[in-house]
Amino acid sequence: MISRATAHRHAGCTANSSRGSALITTLIFSLIIAITLVGYLKLSTNSMKLAHRTYFADLAGNLAEAGTEEAVWSFNKLGYATDSTSINAAWGGWTLGNTVAATNITSMGSGYTSAPTVAFSGGGGTGAAATANIVTSIIVVGGVPTTITGVSSLTITNAGSGYTSEPTITLSGGGGTGASARALLAATRTITFNNLDQNATATVKVWSSGYDGSGTVPTVVTKATITPVDGPPIVKWIKIILSKSGVMPKGLIAKNSITWNGHPLADSFISSTTPGVPPFTQYNTATARSNITVGSLYGPTVSLGAQGVVNGNVTVGSGVTVTGGTISGQTIGNAQFNFTMPTYPTNTGATGYYSLGVVASLPATLPRAGDLPETAADGTKTYYYFCSGTTIGATTITAGKNVVIVGSGGTSMAAGLQIGVTGTNVGNAKIYMDGPINESGNDAINTGSWAGALTVYSTTTQTCTFSGNASFTGVLIAPYAALTGNGSGNSQMDLCGSFVVGSVTSNGHMDFHYDEGLGTPTTTKAWSLALWKELQTSADRNLYASQLNF
Repeated sequence: MISRATAHRHAGCTANSSRGSALITTLIFSLIIAITLVGYLKLSTNSMKLAHRTYFADLAGNLAEAGTEEAVWSFNKLGYATDSTSINAAWGGWTLGNTVAATNITSMGSGYTSAPTVAFSGGGGTGAAATANIVTSIIVVGGVPTTITGVSSLTITNAGSGYTSEPTITLSGGGGTGASARALLAATRTITFNNLDQNATATVKVWSSGYDGSGTVPTVVTKATITPVDGPPIVKWIKIILSKSGVMPKGLIAKNSITWNGHPLADSFISSTTPGVPPFTQYNTATARSNITVGSLYGPTVSLGAQGVVNGNVTVGSGVTVTGGTISGQTIGNAQFNFTMPTYPTNTGATGYYSLGVVASLPATLPRAGDLPETAADGTKTYYYFCSGTTIGATTITAGKNVVIVGSGGTSMAAGLQIGVTGTNVGNAKIYMDGPINESGNDAINTGSWAGALTVYSTTTQTCTFSGNASFTGVLIAPYAALTGNGSGNSQMDLCGSFVVGSVTSNGHMDFHYDEGLGTPTTTKAWSLALWKELQTSADRNLYASQLNF
């Protein structure tokens, strides 16, 4: 029998146990709530940090873009000026010089059996170094295929420091002669931003090559770094490439594919010291340069063959593949080009407009004696001739005269047209037609002037054919036509100037020589965007890491 005292003690223990269980339960729930709250707070904090980093990542991209825009603004303010006053005005706020950014090959030379040694001297700085790259092409000289090996480019291995002016580049050894190059100094700028959101700070470093306008494809690289209060820095790199917005800044542009067989060559040259001003020099391998741009907008392919050589850059549209051959410069994506044809002039019957009717050929000389020109508001005097079913051939455009020829009814072009040059006076011809250009044998068009003196527009969908030892100097814009070169091992087709066509097929020795005078800017907006690329990989960034180490 349980006593009353024992029962009382038992009841007390039961009550204490109940209170202890309740307390433990409360503690467990409190712990769960605390863990939940801590987790929620951490989630909220992490979400806020992630939101801030996402915001800062976008902001870093915008700041890097702003850096490139600063450089583009300076290039377009510079325009086509080359004097030091204009350069300093355009690049105010920048540090000019100090390091070597790039080089331009001013002459490829010939006869090299190995890469020559590159040396930098003068300019007030030290440490710049580079290696030479050589390329072999085959041309026909006197009916005999000849191998030419020249210097196509230099690769900067050390930018050096302390340069206040361009150092002199000397190329020696390698078994050849005649190669020369020019050093391009860098322009740099640092832009800082304080008191950003959450007290973050930012620094934008901008580096540009060819700031004086001498670079064929100036490059701008920016590095934007945002440093938040907590967490690692956020970095964005952007690279852009600019191209000249001149009369015709490209060498060979095809709407569709480019297919090379045999030994095609694409390079550049300078026809005169001042573009368009005599005396003119025709293309010569001894003074050839590597500043052409070959491009295809839609492709689907650019096939340079086993021995095709591009001494310059290749630019392609989205999805276009480049195979074969040798390219001395860069392969640039994001190609853009306007293939819209201009409006052809019509015969108004006013002074300066003459109908020649349906004629097999044009007069031997244009303008004809007694013809009067149209005088434009700016004082330019131009003679307009309209014909149909005509083969434009052996006609000479008088020096100092501007002539426009508009051909319909299957008007085509063959050999013989020449642009007159007398002293400093140069003729000029613009031809609007609907037929092809066909040359063969030793046919030649415009051999005594420069490419800018002859522009040919054609809406033809037929094939424009060059064969044998044919030559053409001018600008050809025929975006619907296939351009075909057919030559044997002992024939050479030299196409000098600039070409915009539907497609290109080359068999044998079909060479394109871009006249750099065509790239001379004619407006204050001298430069346009050729490439925009975010540098995301370590390999891409390492190419410019040393240049941005300032």
